[in-house]
Amino acid sequence: MRSLVLTISLIAGVAGAAEVYRWVDDDGQVHFSDRPREGAERVVINEPQTIQAPAPRRTVSAGNAGEDAAEDEPFSYESLEIVTPGQEEVLWNIEGQLDVSMRLQPRLQRGHNLELSLDGQPVQMPRRNSLQVTVPEVFRGVHVLRAKVTDRGGRVLIESDPRTFAVQQTSIQNPNNPANAPLATPLPAGGGI
Repeated sequence: MRSLVLTISLIAGVAGAAEVYRWVDDDGQVHFSDRPREGAERVVINEPQTIQAPAPRRTVSAGNAGEDAAEDEPFSYESLEIVTPGQEEVLWNIEGQLDVSMRLQPRLQRGHNLELSLDGQPVQMPRRNSLQVTVPEVFRGVHVLRAKVTDRGGRVLIESDPRTFAVQQTSIQNPNNPANAPLATPLPAGGGI
């Protein structure tokens, strides 16, 4: 067994040489060499067959999908929409706190950013890339919300339709305000009861 391993190793070692010779000694042992010898026959060794394996295909896992997509080609989202507030909805007495919820299909990929703007100004997102956010200091008037997803380079991958809504606040000056209702029993003149 040992001589077989040595012989195979020798053949492999000299295979790169220009010529290989084989002979059998008086004891019947087969030998190989790169030097000619009396009674040795030249062995033709073909070039070794090599196979170049194709480059391994990269698989995209959920954890690195955004990174791979950003390197190869832009990831394609199906939809992005602002769910609340509703289109042309009138919101009453929100005390300056606007609750916004969005829907994105498929989910936000790694390396991408969800951005929201109110009346053309970027909204500071308290929780990064959250689909639900409370926007502070939204007061009376008509407003427009927009959402978009960008990649690392700032390229817009998808943008929502604009969402127009109005905020109304009950006025304390309004005569129909329940707080301004007249007393049920008028007070007598002179302030006495």
